[in-house]
Amino acid sequence: SSSTSSSSATSSSSSAHRSSVVVRAAAPDASTSSSTSSSGTLESNSSEARPAPAANATLLDVSRAFTADVSSGVKPGRGVLDYVRLPAEEYNLLDSNAVTRVQPETFRISAGPQKMLWLEVEPIGILRVTTTERGCDQILEGAVMNDAAAERTGGPENVMISTMNKSLKDLRLRNRISAVVGADGREAIRCQIEIMGAFTEGPFASAGGPRINNLMTWALGAIMPWFLGQLQKDYEDWSAGQPRGRQNVNVAQVAQEILAGSRGKLPAGVREVPVEVCAAVLASCDEDDVEE
Repeated sequence: SSSTSSSSATSSSSSAHRSSVVVRAAAPDASTSSSTSSSGTLESNSSEARPAPAANATLLDVSRAFTADVSSGVKPGRGVLDYVRLPAEEYNLLDSNAVTRVQPETFRISAGPQKMLWLEVEPIGILRVTTTERGCDQILEGAVMNDAAAERTGGPENVMISTMNKSLKDLRLRNRISAVVGADGREAIRCQIEIMGAFTEGPFASAGGPRINNLMTWALGAIMPWFLGQLQKDYEDWSAGQPRGRQNVNVAQVAQEILAGSRGKLPAGVREVPVEVCAAVLASCDEDDVEE
């Protein structure tokens, strides 16, 4: 991830997790960026260098990693490594109609219209997917919340949405998915999420470094175990060649499972593991790059 130095985990994390949580004060990657046009459309600018963060910027840099045990693939070409290298169009946890390839390795992903309090928003992200030796890196190069109501009516963008976008434009996230073998010899899917940013505007800047880092540390601990549990189920279907249709989501049950993860109650076969710290920022983390 973005720095070789690390501080201790937040005080709200349990002692069992402290070796697995990395919270750093470091700047985000200088090699990738995105821009938001006046219409709210994200555009990828992977080759455009980003300036160093302002001295008064609120810095976010948090990482957590989990693994999920899975059964070995039962059909040729259906192993764990094949699964974690699937192209973005075949991610079953996303609506394929919401994924648009804009460059060979870059995709525009829409979450569709969503209700947030009294607002109508459409979260959109630019995702770059690169293949690694053990899987793939999914790098969020930019995110924006479009004002769905304003687009429908032709009215001005809501002030609250506009303020949130001032922070989202500086948010970067990398999800590193890889195929690994656990200590017990079982195959597993490993997921490490790194969230970073240097914020000078919007709510993230106002929150301050300690608060936003603590919040994101808690959020990753809550959401990642649930996400790994979904990957377990999806891989079992995919490896067996069975239909991967989405099931009806019980929102209350999902909320309970996510909250359970935040309290350290993990799904069967899911465990937190130490974060791999890479020498390069947002670069592929191969075996030689990992610092002990």
